[in-house]
Parts: sequence; C-alpha cells; structure tokens
Amino acid sequence: MKKKPPPPENFDETREQIHRQMLSAVSHDLKTPLATIIGSLEIYSRMDEKLSREKQRSLVISALSEAYRLDNFISNILDMAKLESGMVQVNNEKCDLKSLLEDAITRLGPRRERGELRLQRIGSGSTVNTDPMLMGRAVQLLLENALRHTGKHPVVVVDYGIEGSKGVIRIRDNGPGIPRGQEKNIFSKYTRLGDSDTRNAGTGLGLAICQGIMRILSGEVKAENDTAGGAVFLLVFPA
Repeated sequence: MKKKPPPPENFDETREQIHRQMLSAVSHDLKTPLATIIGSLEIYSRMDEKLSREKQRSLVISALSEAYRLDNFISNILDMAKLESGMVQVNNEKCDLKSLLEDAITRLGPRRERGELRLQRIGSGSTVNTDPMLMGRAVQLLLENALRHTGKHPVVVVDYGIEGSKGVIRIRDNGPGIPRGQEKNIFSKYTRLGDSDTRNAGTGLGLAICQGIMRILSGEVKAENDTAGGAVFLLVFPA
C-alpha cells in the first residue's frame, strides 16, 4: 500500500492560524449585531415613556436591522455546512431570469433600500434551465455584497440574458472595486480585505457560498474591476 506523504512542516501552524481566523470572524459576526439588538431593546424597555416617538422608532429599526443581519449570517453558516457536506440537491426547471432576479431582490428585505438596483436584459433571451432557488441564492449573496461595499449611494446594475449557449448574470457596482491581486482570494471563506469588512456582519462567507453554488450548477463566478470603476461579478452557467 502506498503511504500518504507527510504533511508540510508548517501544517499545524497553518491549521491553527486558519482556526483562529475562523473563530475570530464567527465570534465578531455573531456578537456585533446581537450587542446592538440587546442595547436598543434595553434602552427602549427602560426609558419607554421618556423617549420621543421618533427615538422609539429609531431604536426599533436599529434592532430589526441588526436582527436581519444576524439571521443572514446564521443562514450563511448553515448554507456553507450543507455545501461542504454534499447535502445540496439540484432541481433544474425552466425559469425566466428577470423573475428570478426580482425574487432575489425581494428576498433582500430592508437591505434592498440601501441603494439603487437596475435590471438590464442582454443577449438573445432570458429563459434558462437551472435551479431557481440555488441560482436566486447566489444572486442574492452577490447583491448583498455589492450593496454592503459600494459606499453611501450604491448603484448596482444587473445585466442578464443568454449569450450563445450560456446564461449570464453580470452584477456591476459603483464602489471602490476589488484590491488588485485579490480577485480570486475574495471567494475564500472568512476572507476580509479591509477595515470596513470588520464592521460588516456576515462578510467572508457569502462569496464562498456563491462559488460553491455555481460549481454545483455546473457554472462559475468571476470577479474583476470595471475599467470605469467599481467591481463586476459575473455568473456564467448552462442555459
């Protein structure tokens, strides 16, 4: 029997570093929104009668917004666990890309109010044969990423259609773009590219999940910078 090659000398150190990075990311992303939820509701419960109607509403909106963020992060953890365990099943069916995209936008909830979302049809058609739930989830994750990292006035343009024998969804934003040389690294789990990432619950998993979904759908996701500015994420899959 052929023996397995020994692990590299720094294997244990690398594994420990990854473990620490994962724990740091998870603990931050769970505790940050939870702290805001508890703080907002605690102030509301203790000072209810002394607070103005506007302040009460502000506290409720803050708590609700963070609750959505926390729910999204937990969903990402569960999605990643399913992908890595091979539990995800593909159920392809005929679907219209515009309807799929509109449903993905609806599933964003209050997060869709962060910026302007535009849909533009391209190519020769928009009816594809794919799993609408999985593809919609992949799109939702990319839209969340674009709205989170695009700045104060996000504008996200979504081109969709069929080019040749492939379905195409291209998501472009007006943000600062992707740091040079990090176009592939951003799809790694728990990757954070800058200080702003440490203030956003859920960063570091969404793009990895998106890549996992596209592999299951026999497609791919790519990231690059637009020459006019901003980041571009491209989904290509069998039509």
